[in-house]
Amino acid sequence: PVPVDVISVASQASLSPQTDLTQILNYAAPSFTSNSTTVADGTDHIDPAQLRGLGPDQVLVLLNGKRRHTSSLVNINGSPGRGSVGTDLNAIPAFAIERLEVLRDGAAAQYGSDAIAGVINVVMKKNIGQLTAAITGGGFNSSGSNDHHGGWDGGKFQLDLNYGAKIGSNGFI
Repeated sequence: PVPVDVISVASQASLSPQTDLTQILNYAAPSFTSNSTTVADGTDHIDPAQLRGLGPDQVLVLLNGKRRHTSSLVNINGSPGRGSVGTDLNAIPAFAIERLEVLRDGAAAQYGSDAIAGVINVVMKKNIGQLTAAITGGGFNSSGSNDHHGGWDGGKFQLDLNYGAKIGSNGFI
């Protein structure tokens, strides 16, 4: 027996206000860490994902069981995981994901040295001929926002659409 976290993205959407995949995992997986940094090289755009406190290059990311490529950004300066190259999880739209499987410790041993910290298997939705949609919005209303004049600050709106098409007898896009 080994720890495997199976995280349903649909159920997490109603539990947490997050829309980015790394932020959903921060909320749902106890051993996962991803910090949004600013002015620390290109990690403004690519958040390095870490499992069990180890480097981003020691986490193997699979997409439907197939190896996902790492980013081309080497983390430098004061960013977490500096000196390593991780996988950009935020390049995968969270709305297109059915579930996440996070394998730690012994479960990751079968994948070799690429998975020292663990494995994140991203299982995509397989709906065919069905359109699904979601609208997410939020913000913060406070008297201290907008130069202390009050109002809304940090507003975010997102529209997600997902449609699957069949390719051959077993494939989908």
